[in-house]
Amino acid sequence: MTEAVASYKLEKDNRKLDHIPGSFGLPVIGHTVSLVKDLYGTIDKQYQQFGPVSKFGLAGFKGVLLNGPDLYQQIYLDKDKNFSAEMGYAGSLGRFYRGALLLRDHEEHRFQRRMMQTAFKNDAMKGYIQTMAPMIKDAVESWDGQENFHFFPAIKQTLLDVAATIFVGLDKDDERAEKLNKAFLDIANGLMGLITKEIPGTLHYKGKKGERYLHEFFGELIQERRASEGADTFSYFAKEKTEDGEYFSDQDIVAHMSFLLFAAHDTTTSALSHLLFHLGQNPEWRQRLREEAAGIGKGFLDYEDLDRMPLADAAVKEALRLHPSVMMMQRRTIRDCELGGFHIPANTILFIAPQYVHRMAEYWDEPEKFDPDRWMEPRNEHKRHSFNFVGFGGGAHKCIGMHFALMQTKNFLHQFLLRYDFELPANFGTAMQTVPLPKPVDDLPMVLKRLNG
Repeated sequence: MTEAVASYKLEKDNRKLDHIPGSFGLPVIGHTVSLVKDLYGTIDKQYQQFGPVSKFGLAGFKGVLLNGPDLYQQIYLDKDKNFSAEMGYAGSLGRFYRGALLLRDHEEHRFQRRMMQTAFKNDAMKGYIQTMAPMIKDAVESWDGQENFHFFPAIKQTLLDVAATIFVGLDKDDERAEKLNKAFLDIANGLMGLITKEIPGTLHYKGKKGERYLHEFFGELIQERRASEGADTFSYFAKEKTEDGEYFSDQDIVAHMSFLLFAAHDTTTSALSHLLFHLGQNPEWRQRLREEAAGIGKGFLDYEDLDRMPLADAAVKEALRLHPSVMMMQRRTIRDCELGGFHIPANTILFIAPQYVHRMAEYWDEPEKFDPDRWMEPRNEHKRHSFNFVGFGGGAHKCIGMHFALMQTKNFLHQFLLRYDFELPANFGTAMQTVPLPKPVDDLPMVLKRLNG
């Protein structure tokens, strides 16, 4: 990498945006409070007042808020290499997950992504599904008869157990899995802290302790994984080599494992929680998905069965359309460029809010309605623009674990819907949390009804 290319990483954020309409909001915190209370409403107010390109302040950052699939296409495809993911996230995710795949740019990103791809190819995925399905079955079975059942903590623990086994190679009863979970929770809370110095008692301080635990944990196991016959993701990463026959660095492996485990189980937990929130209000869709699952005719899904569940695929994507698991994505400009007719100076933070484009009436019929049929023939609303749905990102940075996430959600629906019907309480809550993890505020209480047979 040349000095000229790397130099943008040394520059401070540009905040000189007087020529762009908009509002930075309150001093320091910007629009953070209103965004936490009502993300969609805050973005909509900005859009209606100032249009698709506006200056915007959030959690100490001053940048430009972008809305609309044309702008997102320009950002995600990045044909002129104008946008840096690493610098976009440097002051947020980069505080704890520096070096993760999401925080790499261009050639460096492609080089690192190649190392990770082996762990998500068909042979690896076929192994994962054989491990995953029995674990999900056991967890779902254990929910039978539970009083005061709340779906969110139950599925979060289940998916953490699955992730610890498939990604890290730990038995679900291994005490280290719980320590990993605590580290991730402390980091998630640390991301919300406005104080970014390691002062004892602050969220940032606890988050940095969690980060160090992850680095020590993964770093100490790399040599062991290279010598093992393990088929977990960690082992794939540890054994992968560059074109020169060298192992990837311990530092790279640790960075990728730390972020992958965080991103994989938290985002799928969020997606399934929102999906069950809507299915709880739609008995017709529960039955359609149940019939699709029953039509597989097996106790456990095989990898080849995943394509036989198009309704499940549509339902999951519809939940992600309404409630993206990542509510705000960021980039920073590398050089001066133009977006939506406005000159954007180099080193300007860009904010992307997927939920807003997911609900734009220009691209979606009745956008507030849960309607998975919109993803099916003949409607295919997601094809009205190649970037009107960015639930998994897009372009070179499209989620590397997308197919794994869909495999996991289909396995869950297959096990869950063949065992239970369910209802939400009469006074169920509709309030949604957006940070640090999108989910129903009340953790989604539900009444499970065991099915006969």
